Amino acid sequence: MSIEDNFKISLNQNLWGLLVGYVALGAAEHWNLTWLFRLSVVISLGMTISVLVTAAAYTRNYCRDKWGRD
Repeated sequence: MSIEDNFKISLNQNLWGLLVGYVALGAAEHWNLTWLFRLSVVISLGMTISVLVTAAAYTRNYCRDKWGRD
């Protein structure tokens, strides 16, 4: 069993999480909520990294399947 079998995260789920993080960031800015701002920055950074890693993995797999290289 490879490590990829344990992590089946869809890019769509990551994008929804990123959207929630950015909406919370906007709400925190609008209503001057320091605790929500800090939480949403952490969530947004984590989801941005997750989207980038997932997109890179999908791109790598696509290129490997299309051209048969690693």
